[in-house]
Amino acid sequence: MSDKEALLKKIGQSDKLPMLPDIAVQIIELGNEQELYPGKVAAVIANDPVLCAKLLQVSNSSMFPFRREITCLDEALAILGVELTMSICMGFAIVGVMRGGESKESGFQHEIFWRKSVLGAIAAIEMKSELNGTPQGSLFIASLLQDIGIIVLEKIVGKQYVQIVNGSRSHLDLVELERRVFGVDHAEVGAAMLKAWNIPEELVDAVSSSHHLLECKAAEDLSWLQYGVSLSGLMAEQWIAESAYPERLDDVIKSSLERIGDEGYKKTVEKTVEAIPAANDIFNIQLLSSEQLASVA
Repeated sequence: MSDKEALLKKIGQSDKLPMLPDIAVQIIELGNEQELYPGKVAAVIANDPVLCAKLLQVSNSSMFPFRREITCLDEALAILGVELTMSICMGFAIVGVMRGGESKESGFQHEIFWRKSVLGAIAAIEMKSELNGTPQGSLFIASLLQDIGIIVLEKIVGKQYVQIVNGSRSHLDLVELERRVFGVDHAEVGAAMLKAWNIPEELVDAVSSSHHLLECKAAEDLSWLQYGVSLSGLMAEQWIAESAYPERLDDVIKSSLERIGDEGYKKTVEKTVEAIPAANDIFNIQLLSSEQLASVA
């Protein structure tokens, strides 16, 4: 058995990873129904008061600016739509369960990880108008979870993996180190876990291919969803400034804009910056420092 096969088998059999929350399971099952209407979705979400509150908070934020205050679940569903509502709720449920087992003792920088994940999700949502009608919900959840394999490896491998993460000079450097040590990178690991959770195949594929643009591969080989997810990850890394080679990352982003163009990229950045203050409150996290925000804007 190869190192890759052994690791994936260990992940599949591990009791260190959380179970998919019941509410997320129910949402996935709803998504498989041929006849889906808002009342069915509302009946499921209404059983989770925390998710309901988050959904209303999102609905009234600058991420989705509407002309009047949204005060109840039915209104949120009517405004956001079934697909986006389900994706937002599933994303919050998964993030909640993944954050539940965080430990400071491991030395892993969870806060930076989630800042990048949320920034990527917001950028992807704000890029929607440039992505040929790709559903916002799919963009949100696939971008939010595109690096979830890092959390999986941190939980399964432990300090050895944290040392690899902390010693990486860039995201690409981390990917290459993972492949060298484990025979697999975190995108494939994350996709394997999401597949085991019965997450829709198109979302799994988007996570699996999330390093495509980072490795300077042709954008034409990607679906619009995969392209949006991969580009959002590059943008989030650029804003977090975790790379030791920012000039190289700038060049990679510029070479990846063939589908949305410079103007589409500029619009996405502007809308993302506008959405960040609301996202800070929604996710209870400071996404960018004042210096980072100034450099982005």
